[in-house]
Amino acid sequence: MKPHIYFNSHLDSPEDWRDALAAEFDDFTFSVGENVAEPQTVDVAILWMLPESGLDRFVNLRAILSLGAGINQLDPTRLPAHVPVARLVDATLTRTMVDYARLAVYRHHRKFHLFEQRSRKGHWIYIPPTLTATTTVGVLGLGELGGEIAVALRQEGFSVQGWSRTPKQLPDVETCTGRDGLLSMLSRCDIVVNVLPLTDETRDILSAELFTHFKRNSCLVNMGRGPHVVDADLIAALDAGILEAATLDVFRVEPLPEPHPFWNHPKILVTAHAAGTTVPKFAVANIAANIRRAMRGERLAHQVDRARGY
Repeated sequence: MKPHIYFNSHLDSPEDWRDALAAEFDDFTFSVGENVAEPQTVDVAILWMLPESGLDRFVNLRAILSLGAGINQLDPTRLPAHVPVARLVDATLTRTMVDYARLAVYRHHRKFHLFEQRSRKGHWIYIPPTLTATTTVGVLGLGELGGEIAVALRQEGFSVQGWSRTPKQLPDVETCTGRDGLLSMLSRCDIVVNVLPLTDETRDILSAELFTHFKRNSCLVNMGRGPHVVDADLIAALDAGILEAATLDVFRVEPLPEPHPFWNHPKILVTAHAAGTTVPKFAVANIAANIRRAMRGERLAHQVDRARGY
């Protein structure tokens, strides 16, 4: 098995990935960039983003492997319809995402967002600490990542509820589906963590209409996708006091443009798509296994249902 692998990412080191793959394959070709010799021989594309010229030149492509937990950054409309696509499910990515969710939830649970706002103005305030059991956290999206986040937060003692498109069962987590279940859950949650996949149904879901159903003075953590949020509606909900604060890690345009109002809003914390990361030497086993499946013509692990988008 001597696969020709094409790699493209502005976030990940091609050298690190080449070295990691060398531990899995005795012989392989590794191409990076726009100028690929013999593109018709490329078997597998490992991508964070599509190259500017797209993938049409790789006429014998067997698989597209995302370097992220989703595929929306790849612009699915530009992916060849006949080529299977797989998400990356990796323990290090999941762990860093869970840690981010835990940290963001604790920040809002202990009201550090209020301490930060007041400290910038030189105002001393005292907010008594409370137990985690007094805070209800809602998790939107209970897939592999959302499920791990919900269980981890429950283990911290938070009261955790979750919403998903299809019914899910998690230990000591109250779960629901459907529109009525979503609205009921939001009305009870002090903190809402979004890790939904981006689909036609979830695009713009965090909008003015939905914010009216949030519990008053609740907090939002968005670590799903930027287009889940209608930016102007979020700012309006914060200004109206419907939401008390928001932690945002993903945005419609990344990097977030300098003049965007999120930057200077006192109730918003911006992090630069930093919730999770993939370490090649740990993630390569799953990637290599899917390369072998692709070379054998087998179904990929974590293969995306193109109709659903995840």
